[in-house]
Amino acid sequence: MTSPDVANTALPRARAVSPGRPPNSELAARQQRVFAVASAEFVRYGYAEANLSRIAADAGVSKKTIYARYPTKADLLVAAVSDLASRYYEGVDAALHSSEGDPEHVLTTFGLQAARNWATPEAVGIYRLIVSEVARFPELAAIYRDTMDRFRTTLAEYLHEQCTAGTLDIADPDAASHQFGMLVYGEIREKALLGETVTDDDIHAVVLSAVSVFLTGYATKT
Repeated sequence: MTSPDVANTALPRARAVSPGRPPNSELAARQQRVFAVASAEFVRYGYAEANLSRIAADAGVSKKTIYARYPTKADLLVAAVSDLASRYYEGVDAALHSSEGDPEHVLTTFGLQAARNWATPEAVGIYRLIVSEVARFPELAAIYRDTMDRFRTTLAEYLHEQCTAGTLDIADPDAASHQFGMLVYGEIREKALLGETVTDDDIHAVVLSAVSVFLTGYATKT
């Protein structure tokens, strides 16, 4: 998010903070710490064996603090997965909208961000957890589907803009967005899920090849 310009006027008086209440920035950081610890706990032990007392201790908060926002372990699991999905989507969205230049550059930037997301241990672990727990928590599948739909919609909108501008020739941008996603992260995700080492050089090679194939297939016909 872009910070607002600082006006050449006196700064407004800061809002009073209740005694003993941490500032909002600290509360946000604490919340992210809880999510990170909870994700690691669920990934390591699975839902059944995950322990809220251990999560609270590792996150440096009390169980009361966790229960105040997440009454059950299931609530915390869903919140942690939702937070991860939102952060990853925001990353690829920012990569697309902050990039300038021709489609090759923009799609490469977008593809690298998406593929790197899938290669992280946290993403791999959460994806495995979703698959293993989807029967018990169908809302986890809904979070995954919603995030992927947002990912593809964002890309499809960009592809449609490029078709309007005459730089690409795509009959179905929605289908093409799905194709591009599978090209840039399909192989990376498969290797990561199988426990194979995925380096940044591997990611670069896959993404560059994917972008080349994609742009060749959808080049404007002359």
